[in-house]
Parts: sequence; C-alpha cells; structure tokens
Amino acid sequence: MRKLLLALGVFFGLASAQVSLEGLKPSLALLGGSQGFGVEFSWRCLLFQPPVGEVRPALDLAFTAGGEANGAFLFRYYYPVAEELNVGAGLGLAFPKFQEAKLYLRLDGEYGLKALVGAPLFLGGDFGLLGGGLAGHLKLGYRF
Repeated sequence: MRKLLLALGVFFGLASAQVSLEGLKPSLALLGGSQGFGVEFSWRCLLFQPPVGEVRPALDLAFTAGGEANGAFLFRYYYPVAEELNVGAGLGLAFPKFQEAKLYLRLDGEYGLKALVGAPLFLGGDFGLLGGGLAGHLKLGYRF
C-alpha cells in the first residue's frame, strides 16, 4: 500500500510540475570503461543554467564482468568549444559495488554526430578521479 501511495505521489507531483521532455533535453548513452559496461542518463538542470554552456546532472549504472554493480550521480558543466564539440567538468558521488560513496571528479567531452549521421547521436568520453584511483569511460548516446 505504501508503495502504491508513493508511486501515485510521484506521478501527480511530476504531472503538476508540467515538466516537458523538450525542456529537460534528456540523453541516454551506452558506456564502457573502468567501472564496467552500462548506461548513463542525463538531463538539463532546470534549477540553474549559466549564460554560456549547460549544467547536466547524470546518473551512471554499470556492471563489471564479475557481476558487480557500480553507480554514480554527478553534476557536469559543459562548455561549447566548437560546433558540436562540448567539454566540461563534473563533480559528484560514485558508489563502487554500491557499498560506500566516494568523491568523483571528472573531465568530460562530447561530440555531436547529428551532422554526420542525421540522428541526434553523440560520442563522448570522460576521465577522472574516483576516490583514490583513476576512472574513465567511452560512451555513445542519443539526445531526445
């Protein structure tokens, strides 16, 4: 019963906020790297946007070959460097094996492939510090 009430509360809360997909500019990417293979979901931050560039929160979920799950939540700032090329930095928390939270600092880059393939695809990568070690990913994604 609690789960049903919680689901209804979330549904009606989102419906009353009148959030559109166009305003969120969500993206979904397949990624692979030091934390395993998985997906990354990101969207445009509605609370704050700088005059140049874009703030995009992101959720990462990846699985290693050994079956261990890793997750991360971070805020990234992207700055347009050239047409279809964005670079930026991110700060957040990573959850290796979902056991403990570790600070996650990373540099990101994304290149839009829309002009090449005619679809809103992008190719990207990131490299950074996860706790006391290095972490990196490559990703191929779709902007809705």
